[in-house]
Amino acid sequence: MTINDTINAQVKSIVEDFKALPETLKKIDVADLQKQAQELAQTALGTATAAYADFVKKSDELVNKAKGLKVEDLTKTAKGFADDATKTAKGFADDATKRAEGLVDDAKATVTKVTGKKAPAKKAPAKKAPAAKKAPAKKAPAAKKTAAKKA
Repeated sequence: MTINDTINAQVKSIVEDFKALPETLKKIDVADLQKQAQELAQTALGTATAAYADFVKKSDELVNKAKGLKVEDLTKTAKGFADDATKTAKGFADDATKRAEGLVDDAKATVTKVTGKKAPAKKAPAKKAPAAKKAPAKKAPAAKKTAAKKA
């Protein structure tokens, strides 16, 4: 079979399908297609209606909760969050301090091992006491100059 024969066979098949198209179209039941389209539209409408009703219900619940809130409630909740965050931060700081102290101890041990000398212990910097406010110096009353008496 040559390429021409293959092409001619395909063209002939297309022509036959085209000629049979009116018969194929006659077999289509328009009423059935219309019924299927209506059922699909009803299903879609039901789904959309249910979703909208659920949305309205949840919106109403949210509005009711918002109406019941008081500033004190929000303040209490925020304070609780702040307290929790502070505790967590303090815990992280304590852990970091312990780890740093452990690393310093390890470093000192390594220095002692390598040099044979004990590493000098550094003291933690002392906390400075807040400076006392100095009272403004009072000026001594100026000595009064007396006019020299003429003799």
